[in-house]
Amino acid sequence: MSADRRNILIVDDIELNREILYELFHEQYNVLEAENGRVALDLIAEYGQTIAIVLLDIVMPVMDGFGVLKNMILDKSIETIPVIMITAESDEEKALMGYSMGVVDIINKPFNPDIVRRRVQNTVDLFLHKFYLEDMVERQTKALELQNEQLKMSNTFVIDALSTAVEFRDHESGQHIIRIRALTKILLETLSELNEKYRLSPEEINDIASASAMHDIGKIAISDLVLLKPGRLTAEEFTVMKTHTTEGCAILESINFTGNLAYYKYCYDICRHHHERWDGRGYPDGLKGDEIPLWAQVVSLADVYDALTSDRVYKPALSHDVAVKMIVDGECGVFNPEMLASFEKIAVQFLDPEKIKEKSVLTSSAPSVQIADSDILLLSDAANLADLEQAKRRIITKLTDDALVDYDIKTDTASLSKGFREMTGLGDESISGFRHFLLSCEEIDAKHREYLLDAVLKLNRQTPDMEADLDVKLASGAATLRAHITTVFEHEAEDAAKAGYIAKIVRL
Repeated sequence: MSADRRNILIVDDIELNREILYELFHEQYNVLEAENGRVALDLIAEYGQTIAIVLLDIVMPVMDGFGVLKNMILDKSIETIPVIMITAESDEEKALMGYSMGVVDIINKPFNPDIVRRRVQNTVDLFLHKFYLEDMVERQTKALELQNEQLKMSNTFVIDALSTAVEFRDHESGQHIIRIRALTKILLETLSELNEKYRLSPEEINDIASASAMHDIGKIAISDLVLLKPGRLTAEEFTVMKTHTTEGCAILESINFTGNLAYYKYCYDICRHHHERWDGRGYPDGLKGDEIPLWAQVVSLADVYDALTSDRVYKPALSHDVAVKMIVDGECGVFNPEMLASFEKIAVQFLDPEKIKEKSVLTSSAPSVQIADSDILLLSDAANLADLEQAKRRIITKLTDDALVDYDIKTDTASLSKGFREMTGLGDESISGFRHFLLSCEEIDAKHREYLLDAVLKLNRQTPDMEADLDVKLASGAATLRAHITTVFEHEAEDAAKAGYIAKIVRL
């Protein structure tokens, strides 16, 4: 029996009946007694979820058993506290009424004590199991929600890192995708508010703003001779430059995408169609009017505005007013008239750095970090999704303030976070031959080393996590560290092969 459900409530107006039931259960439970329904409700309000079960008589003064059940239905305590009716009546109609009101069992007087004891215990066990399952489902649901949120954050981080890698090649500062995301969000929110035709939910707007970062991903396939040319492009060079739209889609198509298909469509449409124009004179498909997906139209306008107001290798930045006038006057191609009307109304917000900062933060955005050139190369050079996941973990591990160790089985290398290095005094960001290092590490108690290595080998998809306490010798003196270890499995590996482990370390 759960320690927090230690009470049993006996409700009967006849004292002798209460005494009989008391003798049956007082060794196992703390027995609460009520001589009528009103006293019973007071005790239920006072003791609440510590009551394991209620044994309820029907015929009583002041308030009968059905009155108790009605009140328990109203306050929903009937859902969490099981009730067994114990009655001298054998009225089938009343029995059916009791069951319809949530009673789990009915015992008729006179009764066999052993049978009563067994039926009560079975009912209590059944409810405890129900509570355990509900609690487990709730905890697993919360864990999945947290994992989903962390996955979204990681995905946003990787998208931004890959998009920033393109900007580094294009001699951009890395702020372009942040501005595009913010401008896209501002325009979509305004369109959605002012025009029923373009009504989008906050979640859809957030996803489109996130997908906007992918608009120029295809430039990674464009030659530096074209991409970085300071002067006007020749016709042949412009033809090559235009392929960044289709090259970006080819990159997306090469990914084994199994997640949010709507989000994938936003990415794909924006990648391919952000250079289409309302009059059909854009590229690559010459789409016209509403043939162009709304999200591609919005990113197109945001991209043109940012290009005009930013320094580029081929031109200096223009002022906000000049850029707005050029766009409205059609000097930068033809845009959706309804979207232009919204743009004119809110363009002044583009000058507000706080507004841009606010709108660039997505619901599931990653922490704001500075990404080093080496990290960009690490992500860009990833040969496949597994390599990308490993590269992503290494970057996040290196940057976080938490004490993390990310161990890769294939290379026998551990990446150490800044927080872990500060805690332990280790200077290197990674340790090759980590298994040998751990086996020979005299700073960790030998018994704890052996236990740790033995325990992690037993982790699997059914039991992927563990905790271990380690007695260690740090520069600051003896300490106990607790390692929360999670297994990392190879992507979609059917045989549950392990890729490594991530351990978060806390000092007790």
